Amino acid sequence: MENTLAAQYLRVSTERQEYSLDCQRAGIEAYARQYNFTVCRTYVDEAKSGLDIRNRHGLSQLLHDVLGGSCPYTTILVYDVSRWGRFQDPDEAAHYEFVCKAAGVRVHYCAEHFGNDAYLPNVILKALKRVMAGEYSRELSDKVFAGLTRLARDGYRAGGCAGYGLRRMLLSADKTPKGQIPHGEQKRLVNERVKLTPGPADEIHWVGEIYRMYVHEHMRLQHISNRLNQLGILGLNGRNWTRNAVKGILTNPKYSGTVRYNATTSRLRSAQKKNPEKEWIVVPGAFEAIVDQATFERAQEEYRNRPYNQSNDQLLDVLRSILKTNGRLTMTLIRSQPNTLDRDSYKRHFGSLMRAYELAGYQSPDESWLIHKKQIRKVRGDLMESLVKLFPGEVSIQMRGGFRRNCLRLKDGTRVTVRTCRRVKRMYKGPSWILPATRDKLLITLLVCVNAENTASEFMYVLPRIANRRQVTLCADHSWFKCGIRIEDLSSFWKAVREIPRHGKQVLGSGRKPANWMSEDARAGITTGLRGRWAAKKRSTE
Repeated sequence: MENTLAAQYLRVSTERQEYSLDCQRAGIEAYARQYNFTVCRTYVDEAKSGLDIRNRHGLSQLLHDVLGGSCPYTTILVYDVSRWGRFQDPDEAAHYEFVCKAAGVRVHYCAEHFGNDAYLPNVILKALKRVMAGEYSRELSDKVFAGLTRLARDGYRAGGCAGYGLRRMLLSADKTPKGQIPHGEQKRLVNERVKLTPGPADEIHWVGEIYRMYVHEHMRLQHISNRLNQLGILGLNGRNWTRNAVKGILTNPKYSGTVRYNATTSRLRSAQKKNPEKEWIVVPGAFEAIVDQATFERAQEEYRNRPYNQSNDQLLDVLRSILKTNGRLTMTLIRSQPNTLDRDSYKRHFGSLMRAYELAGYQSPDESWLIHKKQIRKVRGDLMESLVKLFPGEVSIQMRGGFRRNCLRLKDGTRVTVRTCRRVKRMYKGPSWILPATRDKLLITLLVCVNAENTASEFMYVLPRIANRRQVTLCADHSWFKCGIRIEDLSSFWKAVREIPRHGKQVLGSGRKPANWMSEDARAGITTGLRGRWAAKKRSTE
């Protein structure tokens, strides 16, 4: 009887299960001999949790090959249900198995006492096994948490790196110090314990300097990290200092000799969340401190009073106070006051600076400009969609990455950017339009000057490439318009683009001059003047 080709999937959850893969291979090999399977491919996930499919490259590759339809095998051999995964939702494990089954590849669990078929008892047993596999992880998580909680209450380190200025001291079962644990290594014996201890003297010195700069000089976190980097002080593991690294030193109670555990939780690969303070485990004086308690408390008070830690109501009270004193709100007035944030911080808190003004009771004159800006963007979008509908198959919208605007792409590969200009009043010159600055790649430009209400285009020009790194004010008789083609309606767009030079050297607004832009007499005069100054300088040095 000819053997059936099969693939085997192996998984171990930790590096300490060094013999588990061999046991799985042996069990699958015996099953394959008994049922005439030939293993032609192996997928392995070493030291990967079975709680979800993230980082399980072996299982991901297996599913990719099966769904691709190019795999030579028709069967997948797995040692047992738990090796397939300990998913907390048993339907997830069933889903991945069904995906394989729908592609014509069946999954066999070699060490289980049920067949993988539609027989009702086997279906019930398999579903029960999936639930039990997930329940095993939940029970193990509870046991591990209880053990770590007991260690934290006794003042020991429950896990994680020590941090800058601290080191991990290994203690024997009778609490005798055995030496420091190097970075990246773990204790080997179950009855050993780990406690934090002060690190090198230079690191302790700079931890004290960080607290001094923060508490006494009232420096910002970013300014402290910048100063440390300027002085050439290396942070944790030789890295440069960052704002978050400084914040961790100033807010973590371990620098005052206190053990804090269960402040956050992310059990069973769930998203990390903060726990209420009543659930924290706090043990003061658990080990030798490198910052006295009074200094640490002053740092916490300073941190709480910083504006970025204030509530939204507190921030709005500051804005209302500025509004009451000055009668208006601007970023200049806000920056001149203590306990205020920058523009981006207000945006993170309230969605936008205008929204913060509104909540503080101030109607900003800039708000109308935001409305006009949205209207202009709508005009641009509607115009591009109209061109696509007007020239089906000839014009399409190309999305561009980063901060670059999307543009129009013609059938022959030509790209055209659409730029809209806001109308402004200029009493001495008549109506004018503002063209914002851009750093986009140079493309043929469809320039749209909108009407006074910013609701529709007033006139349009197809122009050569434009390079304006600064804002430009355009009037009706601007010189740029003489280099382009005015179109009265969108139906003339295609013809105008064809007539505009595409690969020439002409770039409007780039400041480039032709080779003969200066007369011969002017060049000769400049040359003579330079020669005269050079000769005079030479005589003075002699």
